[in-house]
Amino acid sequence: MKNTTASKVNTAQTSFSYICPMKHILFLVFIATGIQISAQQILESGHSHNDYTHEHPLFDALSYGYKSIEIDVWLHDGKLVVNHNPTDLDKKKDIEELYLRPIQDRVRANGGWVYKGDTTPTIFMVEFKSEPEAAYVKLKELIEKYKGLFCDRMGQGGPIKLLITGNRPWTSLRKGMEGYITADGAISQADDTVPAYIIERVSDPYPDHFTWRGKGVMPKKQKEKLEKLVKLAHDHGRQIRFYAAPQDENVWRTLLDAGVDWINADDLGRFATFYKDYIQKNDKPKSCHCVRM
Repeated sequence: MKNTTASKVNTAQTSFSYICPMKHILFLVFIATGIQISAQQILESGHSHNDYTHEHPLFDALSYGYKSIEIDVWLHDGKLVVNHNPTDLDKKKDIEELYLRPIQDRVRANGGWVYKGDTTPTIFMVEFKSEPEAAYVKLKELIEKYKGLFCDRMGQGGPIKLLITGNRPWTSLRKGMEGYITADGAISQADDTVPAYIIERVSDPYPDHFTWRGKGVMPKKQKEKLEKLVKLAHDHGRQIRFYAAPQDENVWRTLLDAGVDWINADDLGRFATFYKDYIQKNDKPKSCHCVRM
């Protein structure tokens, strides 16, 4: 039977064309030949932190199987320009050129999905660096332009889920009218009365809660706090993440063992190697990915 989601993606987007930059040709050849990451190699808990800083934004993360990809954007001259700082924005690419067109091309090649054999959404965590409400309006325009690429808050529809972090447009988000965008809140919002389909994920800096850097075992009180925070988030249907954590295998292991849903990775290859070894020894992590269908 033909995949109906794939059909919707292909039908809705036939009017779009994409001419790839030369540096991406090898990656697209890789895609076109049908050589893909198997479902067993997908990093269900892998979050590509500041993805645009890697040599090949998006493509490096996809080559390892990351399921969550972070994209910082500034609203500049009517575009969502990708960069960490508000400098040289005229020289930087926007989210459409760097992420939306390439992912659209990949989805078409894969019959409607980011990874063959995996029918769960891949998350684009878009960090608004400025003008959240205006940036939100622009993001909605792109959703309309690439209709069929995105899924709704419950994971139904296209293969990409949008999650806003940074300067969140809470006024618009709390109205609950936009079905395609959810938010990443602070961990203090884990028990917020706002539904989990609006605040899907909660994140905090690791040093705000823990001093342990990975040597030996995590101190008992800190481990108890970690487990309490994870339980609080999961009890309210939210995922949890800590950023600015030590890039240390022992820290990653402890977070996964406690049920943390997403692990920030700066060295994509190093975490991928660790994670594959982890799931071979422990099966998949016990994190719930509560509202990620």
